[in-house]
Amino acid sequence: MTLDKDKQFLVENIKLAESEHKLSAFIDDLLTEQEISDLAQRLRIAKGIIADKTYLEVSEKVKASTSTVTKVGQIIKYGKGAFQKMFGGDKHGS
Repeated sequence: MTLDKDKQFLVENIKLAESEHKLSAFIDDLLTEQEISDLAQRLRIAKGIIADKTYLEVSEKVKASTSTVTKVGQIIKYGKGAFQKMFGGDKHGS
């Protein structure tokens, strides 16, 4: 399978969760505790960056390395704009 097909497969199956409870159970079955923690950390980092916090402030608050914060910052700057759409920022392309 190609990455695009795998991503579409994930999206289709995540959309099957009809409630927050079902989605939570699906995530628990799909991901390890570490994967859940890593994804949540990325989301917290993205929210901090979009809220105009410095990388150092985000790193300290989220307890993530500055390298990880920088990687998420690069995604925000050069990615597809999903974090900005979800979290209300407009840093895409700036």
